[in-house]
Amino acid sequence: MKKGYSGPKSLTEYVLYQSENKAAKQFVNLLIQGFLAGLYIAIGAIGYFKIIGYTGNSGVGNFFGAMVFPLGIIAILVMQAELFTSDTMVMVLVYQKKLKLIKILRILLVILIANLLGSIFAAMLTQTSGIFNDNVMDIIIHKSLYKVNMPVVQMFSSAFLCNIIVSTGVCLSYSCKDEIAKIVVLWLAITVFVLSGTEHVVANMYYLFVAYFGGADITLLQIFYNLSIVTVGNFIAGGVFVAGINYLLAYKEIKK
Repeated sequence: MKKGYSGPKSLTEYVLYQSENKAAKQFVNLLIQGFLAGLYIAIGAIGYFKIIGYTGNSGVGNFFGAMVFPLGIIAILVMQAELFTSDTMVMVLVYQKKLKLIKILRILLVILIANLLGSIFAAMLTQTSGIFNDNVMDIIIHKSLYKVNMPVVQMFSSAFLCNIIVSTGVCLSYSCKDEIAKIVVLWLAITVFVLSGTEHVVANMYYLFVAYFGGADITLLQIFYNLSIVTVGNFIAGGVFVAGINYLLAYKEIKK
């Protein structure tokens, strides 16, 4: 296949090609690659929190932290790990009637659980290694308390907007012809996502469990509340909105 894909038709064809590869993967491979994606997101988050910790959570600190966070997403792209938010676009296989919805949901569930395991593992290492000082932990706990107490409508809307940004960034990276261009485009998109402060389910997995293991006044039920609502918002944005619109714009040409 060609290296560059632009326009709804070419992009949708490429997403279909990528989705078929994901659907063909064995359960163990999905689990391992999903686990690694959770770790990679945590790596970006560690850099982000270290920077805002050093700068007192100022606007400048948030900007430079947002510039560091994309390293995790770039690692996922380059290392071909499996991240739930961008993988929601495999829904195009349902629209193309190549796979049933239940099969796609099973694949996404495996990836989501693997992302969760990787995030929890990273959070445990963060706590036991003591890499965050009290100032950084206070920032994480404050952020986490805000997330678990957010109203449902606001949380869903934030998660929906988040995956419009992330999935669009991934689509743009697919359209680039070389690796450097892919990385630059994805870097810019993920920087915008971080600056937006919107809800990303895998990033939240890491944030919330770091706070939980750090002694924050957060229960597992509150963590489940946040992750469940954010998962739905991310899924609908990526799998229905972004993938669905691109497919609607392209399906007649694809069928020809």
